[in-house]
Order: sequence, then C-alpha cells, then structure tokens
Amino acid sequence: VGGLTLWQDAVRLAAARPGSGLTVTTRSLYASLAKATGRGTPELARAVAAWRQGGIEGLAVLEEPWDPPAGRFDRARPLLLAADLPAFRPWHNHLTHPHGHVQLRLGRDGLWYAYESEPGDEDWWPRGTPDLDPVGALTGLGAPSDL
Repeated sequence: VGGLTLWQDAVRLAAARPGSGLTVTTRSLYASLAKATGRGTPELARAVAAWRQGGIEGLAVLEEPWDPPAGRFDRARPLLLAADLPAFRPWHNHLTHPHGHVQLRLGRDGLWYAYESEPGDEDWWPRGTPDLDPVGALTGLGAPSDL
C-alpha cells in the first residue's frame, strides 16, 4: 500500500485495530502479522506503539538511528537544561536522560519523539505526542522533578 514495505504495512494494519488492550482477536492478528513478516509479536507491539505515535515517521524513529546535522539537535540540550532537566546524553538522534528512563529521539520530520524504559534497561517504548520542542515532547511523562 502506497510504497510501504511488508513490515510497514503489517504495522499499519495492526495499528488500525481499535482498542487499548490486546484482546483475543487482536493477539491473533498480531501473531499472524508477526509470523508473516518474520518478526516477533513483542516487536510488532512496539512498532504499533510507534506508528500510533507518529505514523510511518514514528516507525522510522523507532527503527532507524541517524546522525542529524548541526542545529536543531544541538540546541535541544540547552533547552532541556533551561527547563531544569539534567544533561541528556547524546547518541545519533537520541538524547537519553542520565538515569536512563526517558529518551528523546529527533525524527527526520523535525519532531521530537519521547520514549520511556525502566532505568538501566534498553527496552524503549514510544510515549506521548511528538512535538517541535524537545521539552514539549516530554509533556505528560511526569513533572520535571520526576524526570
């Protein structure tokens, strides 16, 4: 559909399923789509969360780290510090909280995408709504003192 890969189309189909939980029908659909694409069901669930966060660009942000040009990415760290947040660690297009539980990813669309994980774990899940402002992308993930 529209130039999507098999994987992207499977994620799109799964994301179109209404509901916030994995019902029996949804679990069956996820298992079928995951098997058809050679991926695991947990991987599909994470990809669906990314798709729901930002469509095909959200999926790209999840799966494709890249090196952004100077400018917007470089200005994000001082903006976070000005918002009384600690110094986030950069890696490619990712900025990770020093405690390792919150991460921002810059998409090629210029939006910041928020991710969460358990501290010390590299199990990042998309959260919140993408925003042009890195601080704005963290809205809804907790108060600055929680971050």
